[in-house]
Amino acid sequence: MSIFSINDNSNYGSILSQAKANKESKENSKINFANTFLKQNATKLNDIENKNSQTLIRSEVLNSTNNNINKNYYTKTNSPNYDISSEFKNSIYTLKFKQADISSNTAYSYSVDKDGYMGEDFNEAAGLPKDFKIHKSTLDEIERFNQHNMADETSGNYYNSFDMASIVKSYYNSFNQVTSAFPNDKTSFSEADLEQLPKGLNYINNGDNEQIVKNIFNAEQFHEAQAIKYSTMGLDMNLAKLDFSPQSMEQGPSLEGGFNPDMSFYPKNEDGSYSKEALFMSFLKSYPPIPSPNQVVLSPEAKVLEAQRKLEMKANPSFDVSLDDIMTGKVDFASLLKGYAQDGWLDGSIYAMEKGIKWQNIYIGNGGAWFDNQFNQAKANGWKASSESIDSFVGSIMDRLNNLIGQTRV
Repeated sequence: MSIFSINDNSNYGSILSQAKANKESKENSKINFANTFLKQNATKLNDIENKNSQTLIRSEVLNSTNNNINKNYYTKTNSPNYDISSEFKNSIYTLKFKQADISSNTAYSYSVDKDGYMGEDFNEAAGLPKDFKIHKSTLDEIERFNQHNMADETSGNYYNSFDMASIVKSYYNSFNQVTSAFPNDKTSFSEADLEQLPKGLNYINNGDNEQIVKNIFNAEQFHEAQAIKYSTMGLDMNLAKLDFSPQSMEQGPSLEGGFNPDMSFYPKNEDGSYSKEALFMSFLKSYPPIPSPNQVVLSPEAKVLEAQRKLEMKANPSFDVSLDDIMTGKVDFASLLKGYAQDGWLDGSIYAMEKGIKWQNIYIGNGGAWFDNQFNQAKANGWKASSESIDSFVGSIMDRLNNLIGQTRV
């Protein structure tokens, strides 16, 4: 009989019956094997499942996303052995899932939990509290932010890798300085607490180009720092305005080039207060995490550019003066400021002082154009900074600066 001919039913029925019997025999053998396996290895499987409870939860999440498939696969049958054989299947599936997941459940060389938060090994390396919850997506945003801001410098990525633990540690230390008015173990912050937090800071770059917070300001002090910065030349005040408002704890619009962590991973506490993690994210929004050279590995192309910049800086040193230089007496800022004034570089500031015009009316909004018209007209009419005005201006700046430094030094 041809193997393609099935019209002859004389033997077909018996062949089909035998095949069905063989199939049932195999199924029964599988069930018997499963039951025997479970009885003999129940303790081992129980230990394994306890150790991998984290994975079981994650497995349930996966099952929920594939709901239709799993419902069909695990639908109960009339078999009295279904429950035990199904449990066996799930145990083996869990083992396979965990084994496959061990190597991938890491980020930046540290462990990541089932919800995507960095593990205790990262917290220890970054100087964070043991139970601090910083999400992997935040570290991804640190990388994206820095790569994006240097994207025009090289043909590919500017950085090859980031030491995320070191970067976070640096900025968490600065965050602790800013929030030092509260106990270190405080983990919830009300809106009234937020109002008490500083409104700005001044930082310097140390010898390793790492940013170090040197001054912390309340609202009035920050405005004064801005006024002094805008009124002088050569004073290298690196000011950052801090925003700890309730709005800053929410997901803001994604700004081009801005640092924008996903705030949905840092929700409010059950009592409606804000977590320390949310507060830290708000701080990083205002004071974006930029790595120092020893916290990154540059791409080969970036290394060439950095070497060129160092040569340029050596050939053309900056004459900017930082608050730190003034505080340590490294620079006689009063003499430097007087020299600038005598050369006419500070005429606009001196004119504004004489007329009692506030800096906000010069540098904020449309005040600049108005002030320029006033100032240029005065110069056209013969106005010139007198020696008395220069001395008065320099004395005023130095008094205000010394007062500000004394009140805000970290």
